[in-house]
Amino acid sequence: MAEFRTIIKHGYEEVALWRDQDVGIEAICAIHSTALGPAIGGTRWQPYADRDAAFADVLRLSEAMTLKSSAARLPFGGGKAVVIGDPTDKTEAQLHSYAEFVNEFEGRYLTTTDVGTTTEEIDQLSQWTPHIVGTSPALGGSGDTSALTAVTVLNGIYATLDALDGDPDPAGKTIVVVGVGKVGSRVARSLAEDGARVFVADIRAIAAAALAVEIGANTISVDEAFVVPCDVLSPNALGGVFGEETIPGLQCRAICGGANNQLLRDPEDAGLLAERGILYAPDYVVNSGGVISVAQEVASWTYEQAVHHAEGVFETTREIFEAADRRKITTAQAARDFAMSQIPIAATSRSG
Repeated sequence: MAEFRTIIKHGYEEVALWRDQDVGIEAICAIHSTALGPAIGGTRWQPYADRDAAFADVLRLSEAMTLKSSAARLPFGGGKAVVIGDPTDKTEAQLHSYAEFVNEFEGRYLTTTDVGTTTEEIDQLSQWTPHIVGTSPALGGSGDTSALTAVTVLNGIYATLDALDGDPDPAGKTIVVVGVGKVGSRVARSLAEDGARVFVADIRAIAAAALAVEIGANTISVDEAFVVPCDVLSPNALGGVFGEETIPGLQCRAICGGANNQLLRDPEDAGLLAERGILYAPDYVVNSGGVISVAQEVASWTYEQAVHHAEGVFETTREIFEAADRRKITTAQAARDFAMSQIPIAATSRSG
């Protein structure tokens, strides 16, 4: 018998715990806001150290989804779900039970892929819940979101270079890409084609080496990636990589990448980066391609329309940099202010 339990958390519309001992699954869903529309956010399936770690992650990620959708000027709210478990050891019964959990929110939360879940599994979930986005194209969905996420990350990098040197062209610039998964590999490949001097790093050293050979890049260790001098450091794996232990050793001029929740403590770490003169492109602005891909599916955009919207991240990132400079605040604060300013406008438009 599955147990659904609502947990009260200030600042969130709903946080709920799901436990189904019959199939061995425990999940948490946080709906941060539905002011703009249904809360959209992926399902992250990973072996957290404990429930507290899972709670902390789902709360951070769901709020970030609200900001991401708003900053991308999309009619969605923010939510997230995490499943505490080994992503390589899922069963059909667990997926079915999880779909029942999603159904409990009656469409207020729409889920898709994230770390530890695949498009094939989202297709499976769609058998049992209609509250799914990002299914495969064969089922009418947008499929893999990494292509559009790479577009937004690249446009964030172009805007960052423009802010640094008055020129968005990456040719001749040194850019370190950490994480060569679906997004990072696309970013590194495009930058190399544009003439940048690219370094790649990944905990999977073999994957980094293979990509480096393919695109003519250099390989370094993940530890080296955070201390090598470069124009832009682009983190594209898991978040929480910039904090009081790592920021003092950074030798980059700017940070712009696709990883979520890159700052261990926001706003404190944003302040530390600003004190060091390191330009930070807020992650939820520049990695918004995933939610734009979902918008393509929900709004029936063509792929070309979705790419055009994704390329708008260049101007949004520039606006945020300019606002931070003008108001003498961090880029993280400027991004939050920008995202929050969109919510009443969008909510009013939606209700009218």
